[in-house]
Amino acid sequence: MSMYFPSLKRIGVLETLFENDKGAYRWALVNSNNHVNYFKGLNREAVIACMKEPCIVFIDDKKYSLDVKDVIYIPKGKNALIYNESDKYSLIVIGEGIASQEHGVYVKRFKEAEGFTSGYEGYRRNIFNMIGENDPSDSLLVGYTEGWPGEWTSYPPHKHDDKMEVYVYYGLENRFGLQIVETKDSFVAHKVKDYDAVVILKGYHPNVPTPKTSICYLWILTQLFGKRAMKVEVHPEYKDVPMGKTHLKK
Repeated sequence: MSMYFPSLKRIGVLETLFENDKGAYRWALVNSNNHVNYFKGLNREAVIACMKEPCIVFIDDKKYSLDVKDVIYIPKGKNALIYNESDKYSLIVIGEGIASQEHGVYVKRFKEAEGFTSGYEGYRRNIFNMIGENDPSDSLLVGYTEGWPGEWTSYPPHKHDDKMEVYVYYGLENRFGLQIVETKDSFVAHKVKDYDAVVILKGYHPNVPTPKTSICYLWILTQLFGKRAMKVEVHPEYKDVPMGKTHLKK
């Protein structure tokens, strides 16, 4: 089960990609003349990822400057003002989840992330965990995947039906990729380009770019039930495919 969204065109409007009682995914384009006041439920925590251009996030009158691919965590009970200090547009992507604990605000810098290469020839990608299992959060996990040219990512095919997820793509450079989502009853292939989004509610979800093109994406996972974890279930037909170094757990 999945939903495809073409790259956002409206300016200064916070749009909801998907929402249920467990969480939500939203996005907006902001600049110096178009800001977003972000309000969320009292029992929800959130993360904001800044893409395309740097952005500014105000929380409790404190200013946080985010560079491209930086991520900020917003605890429950806190809201934010989001904008960009230039006339260029920042794409901000928000993930929400249910929180019972009160964590503090913190920023994760992409330039400080310890990336590593996962997979083998044909499905190599660089993984950058931004908010992992050891970081303060009740429901959210965040990172970036940057595939090698022409190679598959999110491979071998896996699923995590205890979590929903959003992908927002970049690095395709006027080419495209195919995002597959397979469940017991359906098989869908979304054609995706830079800054398109796909919300994955359940199912196996490998993807691949055109030759000599890299498929890269922000991913935000929201735990729906159970303990927050990177645990996945590999497709039974691909369990013999070696995973190598990975951030996932079988």
